[in-house]
Amino acid sequence: MKSSPPALSGIPESSASSLEGRCCIECAHDLRGITTKTCPECGRPFNPDDPRTTGTIGTNRYRRWLIGTSVLLYYASWLALLSSFVYSAIGGDWLLLFLLAIASAPFILLQFILLALPLQEIAWRRRLVGFLVPLVSLSICVTNWPVAVSLRMHRTAMAKIADRVANGEVISGPTRVGIFRFRQIRMSRGKDRVGFQLNGGAGGGMFVVRTPPGFVPEFSNWRTGFPLGSNHRNIWDNTNWTQNLGDGWFLVEQD
Repeated sequence: MKSSPPALSGIPESSASSLEGRCCIECAHDLRGITTKTCPECGRPFNPDDPRTTGTIGTNRYRRWLIGTSVLLYYASWLALLSSFVYSAIGGDWLLLFLLAIASAPFILLQFILLALPLQEIAWRRRLVGFLVPLVSLSICVTNWPVAVSLRMHRTAMAKIADRVANGEVISGPTRVGIFRFRQIRMSRGKDRVGFQLNGGAGGGMFVVRTPPGFVPEFSNWRTGFPLGSNHRNIWDNTNWTQNLGDGWFLVEQD
Protein backbone atom coordinates (compact mmCIF):
# COMPACT_ATOMS: atom_id res chain seq x y z
CA MET A 1 0.00 0.00 0.00
CA LYS A 2 1.39 3.39 -1.04
CA SER A 3 2.04 5.64 1.93
CA SER A 4 1.25 9.35 1.80
CA PRO A 5 4.01 11.92 2.46
CA PRO A 6 4.29 13.08 6.08
CA ALA A 7 2.42 16.26 6.87
CA LEU A 8 4.20 19.33 8.14
CA SER A 9 4.17 19.48 11.89
CA GLY A 10 2.04 22.33 13.13
CA ILE A 11 2.26 24.37 16.31
CA PRO A 12 0.20 22.99 19.20
CA GLU A 13 -2.31 25.31 20.74
CA SER A 14 -0.39 25.21 24.00
CA SER A 15 2.73 26.58 22.27
CA ALA A 16 0.96 29.17 20.11
CA SER A 17 0.59 31.57 23.04
CA SER A 18 4.36 31.62 23.47
CA LEU A 19 4.66 33.39 20.08
CA GLU A 20 2.86 36.49 21.34
CA GLY A 21 5.30 39.37 20.96
CA ARG A 22 7.84 37.18 19.16
CA CYS A 23 9.34 37.60 15.69
CA CYS A 24 11.73 35.80 13.36
CA ILE A 25 15.37 36.43 14.29
CA GLU A 26 16.33 36.44 10.60
CA CYS A 27 13.86 38.88 9.02
CA ALA A 28 11.94 40.19 12.11
CA HIS A 29 8.60 38.95 10.70
CA ASP A 30 5.80 38.90 13.31
CA LEU A 31 5.14 35.25 14.26
CA ARG A 32 1.78 35.74 15.96
CA GLY A 33 -0.84 33.41 14.48
CA ILE A 34 1.72 31.30 12.59
CA THR A 35 0.61 27.66 12.35
CA THR A 36 3.89 26.10 11.19
CA LYS A 37 7.38 26.11 12.66
CA THR A 38 8.82 27.98 9.70
CA CYS A 39 8.85 31.73 9.10
CA PRO A 40 6.52 32.47 6.14
CA GLU A 41 8.68 35.45 5.13
CA CYS A 42 12.21 34.02 4.92
CA GLY A 43 11.68 30.28 5.57
CA ARG A 44 13.83 30.10 8.70
CA PRO A 45 12.72 27.31 11.10
CA PHE A 46 12.06 28.06 14.76
CA ASN A 47 10.89 26.33 17.93
CA PRO A 48 7.97 28.13 19.63
CA ASP A 49 9.02 26.60 22.96
CA ASP A 50 12.61 27.80 22.66
CA PRO A 51 12.88 31.62 22.93
CA ARG A 52 16.46 31.46 21.64
CA THR A 53 15.12 30.65 18.13
CA THR A 54 12.88 33.72 17.98
CA GLY A 55 13.28 37.40 18.75
CA THR A 56 11.32 40.02 20.66
CA ILE A 57 9.26 42.38 18.54
CA GLY A 58 10.14 45.36 20.70
CA THR A 59 13.89 44.90 20.31
CA ASN A 60 13.59 44.35 16.54
CA ARG A 61 11.21 47.20 15.75
CA TYR A 62 13.90 49.40 14.23
CA ARG A 63 15.23 46.52 12.13
CA ARG A 64 11.73 45.62 10.95
CA TRP A 65 11.17 49.24 9.93
CA LEU A 66 14.38 49.25 7.88
CA ILE A 67 13.49 45.95 6.19
CA GLY A 68 9.95 47.18 5.43
CA THR A 69 11.35 50.43 4.02
CA SER A 70 13.78 48.46 1.84
CA VAL A 71 10.98 46.29 0.45
CA LEU A 72 8.78 49.34 -0.18
CA LEU A 73 11.58 51.15 -2.03
CA TYR A 74 12.31 48.02 -4.08
CA TYR A 75 8.78 47.84 -5.49
CA ALA A 76 8.56 51.63 -5.79
CA SER A 77 11.68 51.58 -7.97
CA TRP A 78 10.02 49.06 -10.30
CA LEU A 79 6.93 51.29 -10.51
CA ALA A 80 9.13 54.32 -11.25
CA LEU A 81 10.99 52.40 -13.94
CA LEU A 82 7.82 51.26 -15.73
CA SER A 83 6.15 54.68 -15.43
CA SER A 84 9.17 56.62 -16.70
CA PHE A 85 9.69 54.15 -19.55
CA VAL A 86 6.10 54.42 -20.78
CA TYR A 87 6.00 58.20 -20.32
CA SER A 88 9.24 58.66 -22.24
CA ALA A 89 8.33 56.14 -24.95
CA ILE A 90 5.12 58.01 -25.86
CA GLY A 91 6.91 61.36 -26.04
CA GLY A 92 6.40 62.82 -22.58
CA ASP A 93 8.06 66.05 -21.50
CA TRP A 94 11.77 65.44 -20.96
CA LEU A 95 11.97 68.22 -18.37
CA LEU A 96 9.47 66.43 -16.10
CA LEU A 97 11.52 63.25 -16.35
CA PHE A 98 14.67 65.12 -15.42
CA LEU A 99 12.95 66.71 -12.41
CA LEU A 100 11.76 63.24 -11.40
CA ALA A 101 15.37 62.05 -11.40
CA ILE A 102 16.36 64.90 -9.08
CA ALA A 103 13.43 64.25 -6.72
CA SER A 104 14.06 60.50 -6.55
CA ALA A 105 17.82 60.73 -5.95
CA PRO A 106 17.58 60.72 -2.08
CA PHE A 107 15.27 57.68 -2.13
CA ILE A 108 17.57 55.82 -4.51
CA LEU A 109 20.53 56.56 -2.26
CA LEU A 110 18.55 55.26 0.75
CA GLN A 111 17.65 52.09 -1.16
CA PHE A 112 21.30 51.47 -2.04
CA ILE A 113 22.31 51.88 1.62
CA LEU A 114 19.60 49.48 2.85
CA LEU A 115 20.53 46.90 0.21
CA ALA A 116 24.16 47.09 1.26
CA LEU A 117 23.38 46.59 4.97
CA PRO A 118 23.16 42.94 6.18
CA LEU A 119 19.62 43.37 7.47
CA GLN A 120 18.21 40.20 5.96
CA GLU A 121 19.07 37.25 3.76
CA ILE A 122 18.52 38.42 0.17
CA ALA A 123 19.34 36.38 -2.93
CA TRP A 124 22.18 37.96 -4.90
CA ARG A 125 19.93 38.22 -7.99
CA ARG A 126 17.34 40.27 -6.11
CA ARG A 127 20.03 42.41 -4.52
CA LEU A 128 21.58 43.03 -7.95
CA VAL A 129 18.17 43.90 -9.42
CA GLY A 130 17.61 46.29 -6.51
CA PHE A 131 20.72 48.21 -7.58
CA LEU A 132 20.13 48.04 -11.34
CA VAL A 133 16.45 49.05 -11.54
CA PRO A 134 16.94 52.59 -10.11
CA LEU A 135 20.00 53.08 -12.33
CA VAL A 136 18.01 52.18 -15.45
CA SER A 137 15.22 54.49 -14.31
CA LEU A 138 17.74 57.32 -13.87
CA SER A 139 19.17 56.65 -17.34
CA ILE A 140 15.68 57.11 -18.80
CA CYS A 141 15.13 60.39 -16.96
CA VAL A 142 18.53 61.79 -17.96
CA THR A 143 18.97 60.55 -21.55
CA ASN A 144 15.33 59.99 -22.64
CA TRP A 145 16.36 56.89 -24.61
CA PRO A 146 12.93 55.13 -24.78
CA VAL A 147 11.46 57.86 -27.02
CA ALA A 148 14.46 57.53 -29.34
CA VAL A 149 13.77 53.80 -29.63
CA SER A 150 10.04 54.38 -30.22
CA LEU A 151 10.64 57.01 -32.86
CA ARG A 152 13.03 54.73 -34.72
CA MET A 153 10.34 52.04 -34.82
CA HIS A 154 7.87 54.59 -36.30
CA ARG A 155 10.34 56.32 -38.62
CA THR A 156 9.14 54.73 -41.87
CA ALA A 157 5.54 55.87 -41.36
CA MET A 158 6.67 59.30 -40.21
CA ALA A 159 8.96 59.71 -43.22
CA LYS A 160 6.02 59.12 -45.57
CA ILE A 161 4.00 61.81 -43.81
CA ALA A 162 6.99 64.17 -43.85
CA ASP A 163 7.30 63.69 -47.62
CA ARG A 164 3.65 64.64 -48.08
CA VAL A 165 4.04 67.78 -45.96
CA ALA A 166 7.27 68.72 -47.75
CA ASN A 167 5.39 68.45 -51.07
CA GLY A 168 2.84 71.02 -49.93
CA GLU A 169 0.13 68.97 -48.22
CA VAL A 170 -1.37 70.66 -45.17
CA ILE A 171 -2.30 68.37 -42.29
CA SER A 172 -4.73 70.01 -39.89
CA GLY A 173 -5.44 68.80 -36.40
CA PRO A 174 -3.84 66.02 -34.35
CA THR A 175 -2.43 63.02 -36.19
CA ARG A 176 -1.80 59.58 -34.72
CA VAL A 177 1.15 57.50 -35.86
CA GLY A 178 1.39 54.23 -33.92
CA ILE A 179 1.64 55.05 -30.22
CA PHE A 180 2.31 58.74 -30.89
CA ARG A 181 -0.32 61.45 -31.12
CA PHE A 182 1.19 64.52 -32.77
CA ARG A 183 -0.57 67.79 -32.06
CA GLN A 184 0.48 69.25 -35.38
CA ILE A 185 2.76 68.46 -38.32
CA ARG A 186 4.12 71.42 -40.24
CA MET A 187 7.08 72.93 -42.06
CA SER A 188 9.47 75.18 -40.17
CA ARG A 189 9.15 78.87 -40.85
CA GLY A 190 10.85 79.59 -44.18
CA LYS A 191 12.90 76.38 -44.08
CA ASP A 192 12.79 72.90 -45.53
CA ARG A 193 12.30 70.96 -42.29
CA VAL A 194 9.21 69.06 -41.19
CA GLY A 195 8.29 69.03 -37.50
CA PHE A 196 5.99 66.66 -35.60
CA GLN A 197 4.83 68.28 -32.36
CA LEU A 198 4.73 65.82 -29.46
CA ASN A 199 3.58 68.11 -26.66
CA GLY A 200 3.25 71.74 -25.68
CA GLY A 201 1.06 74.41 -27.21
CA ALA A 202 1.12 77.03 -29.93
CA GLY A 203 4.03 78.81 -28.25
CA GLY A 204 6.36 75.83 -28.11
CA GLY A 205 6.91 72.25 -27.03
CA MET A 206 8.80 69.16 -28.11
CA PHE A 207 9.10 68.46 -31.83
CA VAL A 208 10.50 65.57 -33.84
CA VAL A 209 12.17 67.24 -36.81
CA ARG A 210 13.21 65.68 -40.09
CA THR A 211 15.95 67.61 -41.84
CA PRO A 212 16.76 67.43 -45.59
CA PRO A 213 19.49 65.10 -46.95
CA GLY A 214 23.01 66.40 -46.40
CA PHE A 215 21.97 68.63 -43.50
CA VAL A 216 24.81 69.49 -41.10
CA PRO A 217 23.68 70.81 -37.68
CA GLU A 218 25.33 74.02 -36.57
CA PHE A 219 26.21 74.39 -32.90
CA SER A 220 25.39 77.63 -31.18
CA ASN A 221 27.80 79.35 -28.81
CA TRP A 222 25.95 77.69 -25.92
CA ARG A 223 26.94 74.10 -26.64
CA THR A 224 25.37 72.32 -23.69
CA GLY A 225 21.58 72.19 -23.61
CA PHE A 226 19.18 70.92 -20.98
CA PRO A 227 19.14 68.29 -19.64
CA LEU A 228 21.89 66.58 -21.68
CA GLY A 229 21.07 67.62 -25.22
CA SER A 230 23.01 70.00 -27.45
CA ASN A 231 21.92 73.36 -28.74
CA HIS A 232 21.78 74.00 -32.49
CA ARG A 233 20.80 77.27 -34.10
CA ASN A 234 19.39 76.03 -37.39
CA ILE A 235 17.22 72.96 -36.76
CA TRP A 236 13.88 74.42 -35.71
CA ASP A 237 12.20 77.68 -34.72
CA ASN A 238 13.78 79.12 -31.56
CA THR A 239 15.37 75.87 -30.37
CA ASN A 240 16.27 75.43 -26.70
CA TRP A 241 17.94 72.04 -26.84
CA THR A 242 18.24 69.20 -29.35
CA GLN A 243 18.83 65.44 -29.27
CA ASN A 244 20.26 63.84 -32.39
CA LEU A 245 18.21 60.74 -33.26
CA GLY A 246 20.33 59.84 -36.27
CA ASP A 247 19.70 59.80 -40.04
CA GLY A 248 18.74 63.49 -40.10
CA TRP A 249 16.09 63.27 -37.37
CA PHE A 250 16.23 65.41 -34.23
CA LEU A 251 14.21 65.76 -31.05
CA VAL A 252 14.03 69.45 -30.17
CA GLU A 253 12.29 71.74 -27.74
CA GLN A 254 10.98 75.05 -29.02
CA ASP A 255 10.62 77.84 -26.50
